[in-house]
Amino acid sequence: MSDSIYRALQGLSRRETILCKQGSRLPKHLEFKLYAFYLSLILFAIIIAFIWQLTRLETFKITSLVLLLSGYFGIIAHPALLFIVRSKEISKHFKNPFNIIYANAQETESIDKRYINYLATKRPEQLELVLLEVKAQKHIFEQKTALLVGSIERIGFAPGILALLISLDKLSEIELDWVLSIAYIIPIIYFFGAFSRLLASKVSRHITILELALSNQKAKVES
Repeated sequence: MSDSIYRALQGLSRRETILCKQGSRLPKHLEFKLYAFYLSLILFAIIIAFIWQLTRLETFKITSLVLLLSGYFGIIAHPALLFIVRSKEISKHFKNPFNIIYANAQETESIDKRYINYLATKRPEQLELVLLEVKAQKHIFEQKTALLVGSIERIGFAPGILALLISLDKLSEIELDWVLSIAYIIPIIYFFGAFSRLLASKVSRHITILELALSNQKAKVES
């Protein structure tokens, strides 16, 4: 059965996540928490916008727009904030750009080697079947993601910011029309797209590990 292969891949994914958290030089994985904070601001802005539409109270309108503006400001200012927090790491990176890449590769090598050796003990037909299924699922996942967020990822946050600025031009007369709706929706779609890309890149890595395990197994048989 292929169950043990899938369990191994799931275990590898968990170990990669743990290693990423341990290797982060930011306090308590600050970078992820900052993104979660920006997303929370925008989600709260959307919820309060619905309340505004139900109650028609100006307080909810102002609160929703302030939260939305804060979320956009945080997203835009995020690179500058990370530059300040990671100043020492960035200075080292400029001195030798490959240091970080090679250091990360060295940290993951031992884990990958252990799983490749384990997977190489499985029957080749099982590995080939799992590889086929994982590739197929990755392709389907990428196609669905592209249909939903493909164009948004290419143009970024610019349309949302533009729609928000246009709406704020007449704050006292502003209504939740289609222009302002763009400003609320685009960040959610963008974050979903970014998360999907991260998942797809991790699956690509696991595909490579399966292929390497198959290659090692065939080399042993031939020798």
